[in-house]
Amino acid sequence: MTNIYNLFKFLEDKKGKKIPLKFKLLHAPETIEKEDLNVEGDLNLYKTKISSLPDNLTVEGYLGLYGTQISSLPDNLKVEGNLNLGQTPLAEKYSKEQIRQMIEKKGGKVKGRIYT
Repeated sequence: MTNIYNLFKFLEDKKGKKIPLKFKLLHAPETIEKEDLNVEGDLNLYKTKISSLPDNLTVEGYLGLYGTQISSLPDNLKVEGNLNLGQTPLAEKYSKEQIRQMIEKKGGKVKGRIYT
């Protein structure tokens, strides 16, 4: 684990401050719990090493996946804002409309625009 994750874990244990989903995704995905899957606001994973997202993820704002290695999207993904998939394997392989259809077939929805 990294120092930043250890800092967040310390704050969670000592002060009751919840570890942000972004840091769990990047440093300790095995610790993600059901209550972590509803993100109030944006989730920006720009150019991180993320390659997958958990099922049933809801982002009430923007979901930024630009420059990641995302090659598929999870079941029941809900994004209230825009979804940015620029410079990802998904964007290289599929059109915006195909991506939207894939998300909907898996029970999800993107209310905003999809950028590739």
